[in-house]
Amino acid sequence: MSSMLPCMILAGGLGTRLRPVLGEGLPKAMASVGGQPFLAWMLRWLEQQRVTDVVLSLGYGCGEIVDWLQRQSLELSVTIIEEDEPLGTGGAIMHALRSYGAPRMIVLNGDTITNLDLPAFAGFFNATSADLAIAATSVPDASRYGTLEFDTGSKRLIAFEEKRPVAAPGFINAGVYAVDAARLLGFDLPKRFSFEDDFLRRQIGSLDMRVFPDITEFIDIGIPSDYARAQQVVPLMCERSAHDS
Repeated sequence: MSSMLPCMILAGGLGTRLRPVLGEGLPKAMASVGGQPFLAWMLRWLEQQRVTDVVLSLGYGCGEIVDWLQRQSLELSVTIIEEDEPLGTGGAIMHALRSYGAPRMIVLNGDTITNLDLPAFAGFFNATSADLAIAATSVPDASRYGTLEFDTGSKRLIAFEEKRPVAAPGFINAGVYAVDAARLLGFDLPKRFSFEDDFLRRQIGSLDMRVFPDITEFIDIGIPSDYARAQQVVPLMCERSAHDS
């Protein structure tokens, strides 16, 4: 039996910051990158990583995304879980975990792609028996982000550091998580909340969270400047991933 965990993609966002580029109506997951929807690149990357089961958490633009999926020939099994109303990242994760029923899952933001080795990340998570693992990347200037402080031996998360005005290198959350569903669903949580701000930061003392600091390439298409850069960067990243797999 494969040790690879099912992967959830959070693709229900409005993509408000990309509206000047995308125009009204187009869901962010369908934003064109290198002539294909960004979601197509994500699914291709997951196939290259030997993922077999994908859960798409959808909200805004669900119908358009489902129509596109039905025209694709995929090697993945894709399950659609729809939000009836915006739930925030935390609410969307909990709704999908509850609906899908897998004991452990990997969660990915639907506007981010990295060179993370997903089987290695899943193996790390399974070996630690942690409640949650966070994939991280080192950036030369972490001032616009909050950073992660963790023990270099056990990789246990110690603190989420706030943004700092002084430019300095640091490890940042790359928006990829491995989660123990039963542990997370045991919390009494609101229907709508932010996974990082309203949950992770507040539960650092009660959850065993580990950091996997092995990402060296990372791009988030959430703002126009990064979306423009993604046009060349994302196809190259997927090409390298295919070569390495």
